[in-house]
Amino acid sequence: MNNEEPTSPPHERTDVMEFYRERIMYTLAIAILVFVTPFAVLNIIQGNFLLALGFTTVIATFFIDGLAIHLKKKPPIPFAYLVVPGIFTIVMSLVNEGIPGAWGCFPAVPLCFFVLPRRVAVAASILMIVAGGIALNQQLGLDMALRFSAALTLNVVVIYFITAVIRGLQNDLIDQAITDPLTGAFNRRQMEFALDEAMARHQRTGAPVSVLMIDIDHFKRINDDLGHEAGDSVLKGLVTLIKTRTRRLDRLFRMGGEEFLLLLPDTPGASAMKQAESLRLRIAEAQLLKQRPVTVSIGVAEYQKDLTQNAWVKISDDALYRAKSEGRNRVIFGDAAAIAPDPADGDGRRGRAR
Repeated sequence: MNNEEPTSPPHERTDVMEFYRERIMYTLAIAILVFVTPFAVLNIIQGNFLLALGFTTVIATFFIDGLAIHLKKKPPIPFAYLVVPGIFTIVMSLVNEGIPGAWGCFPAVPLCFFVLPRRVAVAASILMIVAGGIALNQQLGLDMALRFSAALTLNVVVIYFITAVIRGLQNDLIDQAITDPLTGAFNRRQMEFALDEAMARHQRTGAPVSVLMIDIDHFKRINDDLGHEAGDSVLKGLVTLIKTRTRRLDRLFRMGGEEFLLLLPDTPGASAMKQAESLRLRIAEAQLLKQRPVTVSIGVAEYQKDLTQNAWVKISDDALYRAKSEGRNRVIFGDAAAIAPDPADGDGRRGRAR
């Protein structure tokens, strides 16, 4: 991964097939080199030089990208550009060979859907249906052209829905891997990735970024007095409330238990304090439980250059500890100069009354 441009976390991917695309392309490059090269040679021998040129272009483009992937470099030819020589070769095969030439369309459709973004794959498939239908109409008449177009259209529809199901399953797996199942907030593993990315962005651009360490006051009493069902309800209600009071680019993570961390990109410490105070007041007024008021304590920390991730989180955690010590239901700003070794309780953060 490039240190200057961190890879987007999974939940921000717009195309879940992207992760697998280069693997598929590398395998296809080998298959095309092995199985298509004989057709290129055969057409040269038979004097079908235009069709041979199409096959050779397909082989060359896939070989170039496959070699780049093998060398762990970025493929120089965008995958979408591979559609042009591919469709040209298929149409020339239809013109020269009729129905035998149509066979190449059917493996080409899944190839498009697994290698290209969905919209490009759909456009390429439609182009194959139209161009293939026109070529067969001229070669074998309207009846064969319509049969071919209907069969290829059905193939496109089936492959479209298969890939849609695969994408849906992948998105579900990604959600399970990066979110807390109870509250829907991002989990701690995803938090570490997001904080690293925010730190790298600050070092690259100087953009301010802050975190809020949020802890529910007297949460143990809620569980002890009212049961874990009530506690779970408070946790889910808190997450819902915070999400409605923050921006789309903000990220909420469940640290564990009743403790959450809110990442605020492009937010200096002073603005983060205002946001934290607004959240504290809103939570206190929200009546997350009918039986008793629910409040939170919040520690705020703005990222400073050269801080490690652990040190940054510790500043907010120490500020939260102070908020708890000074009576709870308050916001405290963390001081980077005040960092000092503390007795650790498992994860390096001091224990405190909840």
